[in-house]
Amino acid sequence: MPRFAILFEDNFNHLYGKTGNALLRYRPEGVVCCIDSKNAGKTADEVVGIGGDLPVVAHVEESLRFNPDTLLIGIATEGGYLPNNMRGGVKTAIENGLNIISGLHSFLSFDPEFSKLANKHNVTITDLRKPPDPLPFTKGSWKNRKTPILLTVGTDCDVGKMTMAWETSNSLVKNGLSAKFVGTGQTGILLSGGGVAVDAVVSDFVAGAIENEIDKINDDYDIIIVEGQGSITHMAYSGVTLGLLHGSMPDFLLMCHDPFRTEDTFGQPVYDIQKTLDLYLNLVQIFKPCRCVGAGLVTHDENEELARKTIDEYQNRFDFPINDFIRYGGKNIVENIISKLRIDRSF
Repeated sequence: MPRFAILFEDNFNHLYGKTGNALLRYRPEGVVCCIDSKNAGKTADEVVGIGGDLPVVAHVEESLRFNPDTLLIGIATEGGYLPNNMRGGVKTAIENGLNIISGLHSFLSFDPEFSKLANKHNVTITDLRKPPDPLPFTKGSWKNRKTPILLTVGTDCDVGKMTMAWETSNSLVKNGLSAKFVGTGQTGILLSGGGVAVDAVVSDFVAGAIENEIDKINDDYDIIIVEGQGSITHMAYSGVTLGLLHGSMPDFLLMCHDPFRTEDTFGQPVYDIQKTLDLYLNLVQIFKPCRCVGAGLVTHDENEELARKTIDEYQNRFDFPINDFIRYGGKNIVENIISKLRIDRSF
């Protein structure tokens, strides 16, 4: 496994640092340090509440004393471009023999300066968002699919769709089921080692791209968990959400929601969770049956009393289980998924 130094510069937070944060949460043993001049001298846990005692250093040069072999661009920016204040750090990393992994929309391997340096120093630049070539067009293979599909969906961006999908997949495996996670964004691909970044795919091929990823998986699995993207009610990202919805044609939905967020990432009012869920269900039920098996709430910034109260309020409102997977675990949600699988499929 690579020894990662994670470059966060100016974005070491829960919103824009989600790529690096996922590695801190799920693969901390592979990380040697984090890089962010604003938080230098602290630990990762002190900054974002995960990552334990992993040190935060000010510059790439300082990270070298921890002997990393790979620099991960740990941020996801609006527009997907590498901030100018990170270019120097990437150059320094390449010049010191570090491989580069990026999940940005702007491919660093296409950057003439970086590409020339990488060739000179014999290092690799991996762009996680590069789409498949050639792009597959949808065939409607869901009509003959045997394995149930669960897709995480949400009321906005950055409400835990990747986290819920990953946690659910791992929890089902711990409960004796065979579950396969399909990454559809840079973070999910980084963690799982495969998948397709659907938001980098030409719109006509989004459904086909995710359908193709699912078709690669054999029928021996009890369930396939697909990482969701964007939101059907988001003015910028609803297109990729719809393509993912129709490409995966899920049997089950797992809703993700931040109950304390009043505006989405584009400053628009967050649409009602029930009405948003109805949109998702209606768009699938045009073609096939689909139901919601649970909802994950984001409560990490709230105190214990308010978090518990909010979950209880939502549980009283809905007839499927509600929880915060990260804060309390999702036992009730996982148990509901298992019960639905036992009803729908003998195993």
